[in-house]
Amino acid sequence: MLSLSRRRDKKPEFDGTFRYTDASGTEHAFPVLVSTRGKSRLEVCDFPPLRITFKPDDTAGTVFEGQKKLKIVRQCVRGGKGRDWLHLELGVYRAYNVITDYSYRARQLNVTFRETGSRSMREQVQPAFFLEDDKDMAKRLNRKRIRPPKVEPAQMALVETTHNLLFQYLIGNTDFAVKKGPTGEGCCHNGRVITVAAKRDDWIIVPYDFDYSGIIDTEYAMPHEGLPIRSVRTRLYRGFCWQNEELARSIDLFNQKRSEIESALLPPEVSKNKARRVKNYIDRFYEIINDPQEIQKNMLDKCRGPDSLPIRDSAINPRKVKTP
Repeated sequence: MLSLSRRRDKKPEFDGTFRYTDASGTEHAFPVLVSTRGKSRLEVCDFPPLRITFKPDDTAGTVFEGQKKLKIVRQCVRGGKGRDWLHLELGVYRAYNVITDYSYRARQLNVTFRETGSRSMREQVQPAFFLEDDKDMAKRLNRKRIRPPKVEPAQMALVETTHNLLFQYLIGNTDFAVKKGPTGEGCCHNGRVITVAAKRDDWIIVPYDFDYSGIIDTEYAMPHEGLPIRSVRTRLYRGFCWQNEELARSIDLFNQKRSEIESALLPPEVSKNKARRVKNYIDRFYEIINDPQEIQKNMLDKCRGPDSLPIRDSAINPRKVKTP
């Protein structure tokens, strides 16, 4: 792992052996390719994120049968702080699972990384998690992944887009885009577009990568310079005005699922001090969405539009919404 970390920016591939023990206690071992991945975390983290490439013949009859490549999200920095960030991000994925099936599944791991090529055979034991493969996620939802250069508002699935952007507000995340991605990379930034074959609308953007969210509050996270906030802890609603009619129904769902959402966002592995800050952050979100004046000030008055108004909703007054 030391060799891999030192050459992280080259994204090298190393031969490795993957071992795990299944539910029956049987140990499995097979060869894999290990490589680094990512952008910002590749630069700032002590331990770079990884991608594991499997060979189909080697995984037959195991829980990894049919898998080709999987991302491993690792602890970014050493010590309790890094573990907190890791467990909180896993909790964010699981909280979004509570809201919608149109979300990535994640599987928690406890990984022993061993440098087999060194004399010391040093080991590092870390928490981590596998993230569901893009194509597997789309297939599970009877959709397929597409890579459009951009997504027009009229093409977005109204309900799922509203859930997505309200959830981003809950966790205090602004490091995403649902209309287009970085130049040359297609749509979307920190989101994958999935759709029913041949349909030109009802496109769903499934979010991922939440390390810049305020609820986690990593030391390296900062808002984009073009946004009117200076801290990731400051929430900024990035929903569209044409969603306002749907927003009340989404808020109702978040209220109904509050206990499950909180349970996911507050995993037991997180330190007490960090958990206390996270709980206060969640409570503030629920104060906002259950106060009509707060909704107006912090969300409706901040919605994006009316230039984003899709044709199908052109008769809706973008400033009207029923509040709970």
